[in-house]
Amino acid sequence: MTPIVTRPPLLWALVSTALLAGAWPGLPTRAQTPAAAPQGGASGVLAPAVEMPSPVADRSQAYALTAGADGRTYLTWLEPVGGDAHALKFSTLNGTVWAPAREIARGANWFVNWADHPALTASADGTLFAHWLVHTGRAKGSYGYGVQVARSTDGGQTWARTFTDGIENVADYAGFVAFVPNATGADAVFLRPEKPDVPGPAGPGHEGHGGEDEHIKTVAVVSFGGDGRPGPIQTVDADACTCCMTDIARAADGLVAVFRDHQPGEIRDIAVVRQVKGRWTSAVPVARDGWKIPGCPTNGPAIAARGRQVVVAWFTAAGNTPRLKWATSSDGGATFGSPVVVDAGAPVGYPDLVLLADGSSVVSWLERKGEGVGDVMVRRVSAAGVASPPVAVARSVSGRGTGVPHLVRAGTDLLVAWRKDRVQTARVSLAALPR
Repeated sequence: MTPIVTRPPLLWALVSTALLAGAWPGLPTRAQTPAAAPQGGASGVLAPAVEMPSPVADRSQAYALTAGADGRTYLTWLEPVGGDAHALKFSTLNGTVWAPAREIARGANWFVNWADHPALTASADGTLFAHWLVHTGRAKGSYGYGVQVARSTDGGQTWARTFTDGIENVADYAGFVAFVPNATGADAVFLRPEKPDVPGPAGPGHEGHGGEDEHIKTVAVVSFGGDGRPGPIQTVDADACTCCMTDIARAADGLVAVFRDHQPGEIRDIAVVRQVKGRWTSAVPVARDGWKIPGCPTNGPAIAARGRQVVVAWFTAAGNTPRLKWATSSDGGATFGSPVVVDAGAPVGYPDLVLLADGSSVVSWLERKGEGVGDVMVRRVSAAGVASPPVAVARSVSGRGTGVPHLVRAGTDLLVAWRKDRVQTARVSLAALPR
């Protein structure tokens, strides 16, 4: 496990104040309504992508695409339903058309955010798992929220809550959940506080941790069985970057989780942990970028696996040079080759990955194209690390308004999701991508 770092109290107090105030670029804040996107088509779709009308409402956000182990493709999102309330909804892809929306849950006490968004997965038998984020009712500031997971065994018609974590938080949070399905259940990785965040002896406001230790996050994993019941929460890293997305995949030897680590000296590079013979390894870096930054950039990695091949994509700004990188492993994530730069020169980040049967992969990310303008890009990378020309598939804004673009494969197409005034989706034929 990564050792817990004692931060200089004054420096960390200043950084924490900036983070909690939302002053650090990319830090999540509560119920953000992303800015309107620039003109250029209602959806922003760019050829060769083909727009896919979907049942999402205006002002929808916090979306995700999922390729389930049941062979189906799912889209989830949040939309306002009056007052402070939001509903978590999903749709299933039928051919090239999204089915009518179904509601998973709704509430007026949710944490609604562009980066820490809900997600859904489907096990091989069709069991669905979904998560969202709920405020405790005792929140101090923008945080004080935790994770709720629900399960459906009837295709999403009814849902039963099966897991909760972090609901006792007052000023801290648990979140940034990523799922991977199995035959009848699912596994998840997420971030949670190092210590319980509960009111102390002096009453509310005197939380269980603070000062130089404030908002230390651990990386945790939990497994859901065929009956939906969660197993024990396991801590697999003791000090991660506090608000970067996590991801998880299933390789031949077991689960592989990826996250942005936090090392002494404020180094925040990407690391993996692996499940080998039922036990979790210590974290090892995918690459030693050496990105030194005194706060979380809210820009997490993506992972995909097939057999013993594992690929990871991530953003770094080490040396004040923004880069979107890709690396591959042929031994289940134990070691990785030299990273390959795959961006088009001005990456914002937020990668996603699809691994293809021939060993090549397709990476998606957000690229800055001008003042306030951002393109969702895709690029094929061969198993040997040779990158084909990048392709822009959608235009939106270059910041939070686009959200975190998602990429999945559906048959002979790639599906892309992003936000431009509302959640948008498009499909791109794999044959249309340069090799």
